Amino acid sequence: MQNTHTARPGALSFPKFGLLTSEQWLLGAHIITALAALSIGIFLGPFQVFRRAPALEWQIPVFTYYYQALTVHGVMNALFFTTFFIVGFSYFVVTRSLQRDMWSPKLAWTAYWSMLIGILLVLYALITNQANVLYTFYPSMIAHPTFYLGLVLLVVGTWIVTGNLFMTYSQWRKEHAGERVPLAVYATLVNFVIWTVSSIGVAIEVLFMLLPLSLGLTNTTDPQTARALFWFFGHPLVYFWLLPAYTSWYTMLPKQTNSTILSDPLARVAFLLFMLFSIPVGVHHMFTDPGVSAVMKGIHTVFTFVVVVPSFLTAFNIGAMLERAGRQRGATGIFDWLWKQDWQNPIIAAQLSGMLLFLAGGFSGIINASLTLNIALHNTSWIPAHFHQTLAGAVTMTYFGILYWLLPMIRGRKLYSTRVALWQVYTWLAGMAVFGHSYGAAGILGVPRRTDLGAAPYVNEAAIIHLNYSILAGVLLLISSVLLFVNIFGTLFFSKEVDATKPPIDTVAKTNSPLFLERWGFWLGVVLLLTIFAWGPVFAETIDFVNGFNAPGYRPESITPLP
Repeated sequence: MQNTHTARPGALSFPKFGLLTSEQWLLGAHIITALAALSIGIFLGPFQVFRRAPALEWQIPVFTYYYQALTVHGVMNALFFTTFFIVGFSYFVVTRSLQRDMWSPKLAWTAYWSMLIGILLVLYALITNQANVLYTFYPSMIAHPTFYLGLVLLVVGTWIVTGNLFMTYSQWRKEHAGERVPLAVYATLVNFVIWTVSSIGVAIEVLFMLLPLSLGLTNTTDPQTARALFWFFGHPLVYFWLLPAYTSWYTMLPKQTNSTILSDPLARVAFLLFMLFSIPVGVHHMFTDPGVSAVMKGIHTVFTFVVVVPSFLTAFNIGAMLERAGRQRGATGIFDWLWKQDWQNPIIAAQLSGMLLFLAGGFSGIINASLTLNIALHNTSWIPAHFHQTLAGAVTMTYFGILYWLLPMIRGRKLYSTRVALWQVYTWLAGMAVFGHSYGAAGILGVPRRTDLGAAPYVNEAAIIHLNYSILAGVLLLISSVLLFVNIFGTLFFSKEVDATKPPIDTVAKTNSPLFLERWGFWLGVVLLLTIFAWGPVFAETIDFVNGFNAPGYRPESITPLP
């Protein structure tokens, strides 16, 4: 199927069903690359659980070194799978909602190749056992230079994506003065503002601290400053993952459940609040660190509680939408609309299951915002429990739901098996629920995270039952992972029936929300002011302004001092 251009530059005529050829190639490249990254990282997760369970203490297949496997699991899943998936999904949202091609298809492909080369460089460092620095990768551990070069190319690629998305929006805006942009596009633009601003911190860390140290161009670095720069990026990254899931819940799930959201303007306010308050919260990851004043920890505590507000707004808005859907399916009681949803549809079931896990993950996140509780729990397995209930819960399960309609559109064939998809969704839900409970309970009992418990001489006896209980989670998640890729390969190579999926996307904004919500320059200024207020004093406390941030005498053993 060929692109059909109208008289307006960049405008496209899209088919009612399926994708244009250009869409299939661009979206397919990103989604397939995302799934390739996931295939490397996802299967290492269950074996991490088996390794840490006292009843098993199994070695990890292929990646037998625990920290190598842990790094591959985190980097491939949390950095590369999510980024490629989000970029591909965002291209679909923007082009379909605005009914136009990207401002520059060449730039879109340039960004893809930049990110692809990035993932190959990172994989080289990981597979050759030269980058066991974990997903957070800040010092004191230092990786091979190709690891950092790969991360640089990933970030540069996403910056190109941001420019392309905003230029496409700007093109549309010139032709639609006074109109509101569709909600899905608004959410996507907000998401890339969050990513681009926050990724400046990690870009500085990598380019000016870690890469020179890895190359031997500098002899020392400052771990405290590096941690601050990473967490300037690291917590907003969570919202970069989350907002595409929210985009699906707000704009696509209503169509899939034959319902409508309660308030489009309220949804836009929620997204805007994420943009304003997602960056000034990262210090709660440093509550256990020296070098950050109690005042700044207190300020970031307040900001962390504030950023919960848009999630509560979302719970109210999406909850009302789901109640409407349930009542249309025959619900009459106060709460029976919850189980009157179409739980036999894997697209819907995956998103609803993600919401259920997000309830637990969200509340455990509020607990992490408390300074005293954070100090007690931050370096325990409580944090992986929280992290997996949010990222592997709300985010990943919603991505599964998106995948179950987007992949058939890309391939032009129906989903290989709805039954397999349902089993995959429910085994993932059960496995992640068990994992969250077992690791959360173990964390309360003091079991450390980031620790090769299979080689530890001592584990709290009271926690052993919870660590062994997590074996069930590992088995369920391993089964779910296999079912996921059975459906992926089945859809790509064995499905025969032609897909006739109608894209669940609006091309017109159904709202009279205030246009000032789209004053991007103004809101970006507010973001920068809040960021300076929240982070300026933190960096002033950590950076040695006399000798520079490479002044402290930390030197990794692998680095040869310059003459």
